[in-house]
Amino acid sequence: MATGCNESQFILRRAAVDDLPQLVGLIERYYDEWHVVQRDPPERIAEYLSSPEPCGFFIAELEHALAACVLLRELPRLESALECKRLYVLPEFRGHGLASKVMDSAEALASRFADWLYLDTGRDFAAAQSLYKARGYEACERYNDNPQAVFFYRKRIRN
Repeated sequence: MATGCNESQFILRRAAVDDLPQLVGLIERYYDEWHVVQRDPPERIAEYLSSPEPCGFFIAELEHALAACVLLRELPRLESALECKRLYVLPEFRGHGLASKVMDSAEALASRFADWLYLDTGRDFAAAQSLYKARGYEACERYNDNPQAVFFYRKRIRN
């Protein structure tokens, strides 16, 4: 169980092929907890691991344990934009600001490649909605076909 989130304990890194089994397990917990209907099979998750920078899965380790993840992927229909997906912190690591630290890193990386970062969320994700609004994300038009998403946001990450 996490007792805090200080810099010496927290590591965010790009997920590698060797991380696939653990990452799939983490993503499956996310899917199950939030009853996600549009799921990436393990083969698709593996494909994301070989995506060129900045796209791919990023994982957070806390106290030497996999604690969180986030996915950055291209949005080919939108100019100079990336999408942030699958932000997830395991329940036992929540309450220590880990989601904010993961988003800090994702936004910093994305800003080197795109002007905008998009994301969506469902009605049941109240904590995510609060996080995104506090980080300066603004409501925008639907940009994808996620059947569970009801809120769509974007943020200018590069001027």
